[in-house]
Amino acid sequence: MRVRSLSLGAAVLLAAMAVAATGGTPPAYARGDDDVPSFNKRGSNEREFVGQVGTVIVKAARTGPTKIELDNYKFEDPKKGRKDLRITMNWVGGITRKKFTSNVVVRIDVSDEKKWEVLNVDYKDNSISFGDPRQNRIQALIKQFNR
Repeated sequence: MRVRSLSLGAAVLLAAMAVAATGGTPPAYARGDDDVPSFNKRGSNEREFVGQVGTVIVKAARTGPTKIELDNYKFEDPKKGRKDLRITMNWVGGITRKKFTSNVVVRIDVSDEKKWEVLNVDYKDNSISFGDPRQNRIQALIKQFNR
């Protein structure tokens, strides 16, 4: 019996074909609703909560990021009843092992102090990945953030 090894290019091609075959839907082992933090159950540790939000967004945007950590964050009040949560996350590429930075803006309706509603998530990073960030997965998080 002869065993062949795949080149890196062939492995990447197979991975891309697998994602395309599933229609870009997350695999069964992907994050469940319980792993996505809710803006209505923020808790008392703001930094920890923001770190969880940033981590979930980076994982939705990119395949295989590692060593994800919160760099900094701040809340801004662009107008009455709204907040922008600006998050900077640092992470390492799973294949390239290079360091990258993600800038995230979570736009929130805070007109009801007890029930915040995420309206949109803007995501940008300096990754040299083959594809753009997976915006469909990022936007799909909004419903989970609002539960």
